[in-house]
Amino acid sequence: MSDFILLAKANSDGSYSVAISADMLVQHAFVDFYREDAGTGYQRDETTRAKRGRDIESYIRRCTVGKTKPALFEMTANARVEDEDWFYEALDESGELGFLHFRSPEALGKFISMIDGGTRLIGIETAVTKNVIAPEIKFDLRIFIKLSIPAEIAYFLLINDTQKKVRTDLGLRVVQRLLDDGKLTDREMEILKSAVPDTDSWKYDAIRLAGALNSDPSGKWHQRIQMPGQTPRSTTLQAFFSSLNSLLTADGIRIPLSEKADNGELVVDKQAVEVREYLERVLRNFWDAVAAVNPDADAEPLTTVLWAPIGSNAHHIAFADVMTTLIANGDYNFSKARFEAMMSVSDTASYEFWFTKPGSKKTYYPNEKGDATTMTGVANYKRLGKMLAQQWRAQLHATTKAGVVSA
Repeated sequence: MSDFILLAKANSDGSYSVAISADMLVQHAFVDFYREDAGTGYQRDETTRAKRGRDIESYIRRCTVGKTKPALFEMTANARVEDEDWFYEALDESGELGFLHFRSPEALGKFISMIDGGTRLIGIETAVTKNVIAPEIKFDLRIFIKLSIPAEIAYFLLINDTQKKVRTDLGLRVVQRLLDDGKLTDREMEILKSAVPDTDSWKYDAIRLAGALNSDPSGKWHQRIQMPGQTPRSTTLQAFFSSLNSLLTADGIRIPLSEKADNGELVVDKQAVEVREYLERVLRNFWDAVAAVNPDADAEPLTTVLWAPIGSNAHHIAFADVMTTLIANGDYNFSKARFEAMMSVSDTASYEFWFTKPGSKKTYYPNEKGDATTMTGVANYKRLGKMLAQQWRAQLHATTKAGVVSA
């Protein structure tokens, strides 16, 4: 079997820009779709991909009829190969131009992992199958060689979050798994950090917190967060981890907790922990208390918006506000009992306030949707969060003054 050779331009980021034929893409390129059950892959298998692929094929067809070249722009991929499977042959001393050799591509099979361009790949494949274009027609591809999976995800995040602004919660979910499994090298972590600005680095902790709460059988968020590829649940991974922004970015929380963690003063189950692990326990206590003061909503979470984005966003915004004040006062009593007392006479405890549709466990349900169901969007989340924070502060003041909760 002969080598597969591409004329290539070596790029400053370690990739190569090539023109690759449609038939070679169809034979050897693939998209690494995410599978929650196996924890493999990292890209979302959108239900709209087939239609979008057909739209691209239709565009290619129109270009063919009009005798113009399709402008699909440069796609990005990673060649998942070993050292012996490839080499770059420079044409001159500068090394900028040369030939990129892949040994026996037939034996390599599907080795070109599409980081950006998976839908375009469908359109190209459909166009070739329907004889809309000749198999030898070439398309532009920026190809990296031997990137690790975390590095692929980093570039996927960089392209889609920073440049194109599409949903990246799935990529972050995979990062969370890799972090928890201790499978990221220092270099891979640096690449991932560079893929998002410092102001967005909270997302890595947020996605890990969401995953931990969803998988914790002792907590109230257990299996209530819809992970990528799963059937609908109380809320989505994207919505839940986004709701944690206020808690993870507030300087009045982040800075003092980080200082205490550095001094070994954050303790969970008699063990010193990092900030994320501490917040995981605090959030579990907080939502255990929510469930305790509103047991009907806990029993049938889909009958209310308390466990939906409206409820989680408003509660986390309110909690960040109250937690900042408590920490500023040196008050670190974040027990479930303390939170129950704080929320017991607030709107958190009102089933009717959060009600959205009947379930099957109760004999009676409210006749109308609750006021909270209209509080959609960021502005309303903040308004509702401010209202809850005021109610909680009043109750904290009353119970602390009465000696129910120590200051």
